[in-house]
Amino acid sequence: MSSATASLLLKLLPEAEPAAWDSTELEGLDGPDASYTPAPNADRTAYEVTYSKYNPTPGTGRTGFLRVPPNNYPFYTEDEKYTPVVQADGGQLSEWQPMYAPSREQAEEDRARAYAEGVPHGYVAPGSRFKGEASLEMWVVSELHDDSEYGEIQDPATGRHSGGPFKIRVSPKMRVEELRLVIRDAGGILPALQKLSYAGKHLDDSQRTLEHYGITYWHQRFPHWPIKIRKF
Repeated sequence: MSSATASLLLKLLPEAEPAAWDSTELEGLDGPDASYTPAPNADRTAYEVTYSKYNPTPGTGRTGFLRVPPNNYPFYTEDEKYTPVVQADGGQLSEWQPMYAPSREQAEEDRARAYAEGVPHGYVAPGSRFKGEASLEMWVVSELHDDSEYGEIQDPATGRHSGGPFKIRVSPKMRVEELRLVIRDAGGILPALQKLSYAGKHLDDSQRTLEHYGITYWHQRFPHWPIKIRKF
């Protein structure tokens, strides 16, 4: 990160007081994890993870399609805990949405709505599925670019972006692949160049949501933490 970027962040990202932990969260930290059940009289400091729906391949350092550790923390909600799709043969899929398979009545209703709105049946406008949902306003910082190479300021003549760190508004239900498109449109950084990280955690699985990476939880406590585009 350049010195100009660092100084700009100091101005744009003031120190924020983290929200206090409530008693429920503190009790949850001391409680047992569903994927770890030590035997009676066992050494509780020993690390031993057993099979669970959140960690179907214990000991591999992988949950789901990529090598991403489980995030079944007791202070996460069920929506934030990532549960991989496991096939009958033990193979795991990156998270996917089921195919559109409506009933006869639902199909007729959808066609009538599409006709009334004047759009093709089944068409979903980009970003429309997040309307009405809670959103997060987050900073984006690139360690790969200079301030003159990205940002929210766009030259109308050349289309080049500049300005350095910029803010975006995203939905917690948004997938990482959709986040990359938002960053591209707002800051001019190609999705192929975006190796994203947040709070030191690499957002490498493009099919996981921001919730699954804990961004919802930690952003409430540290709203000045940015999404970073890392070099390596």
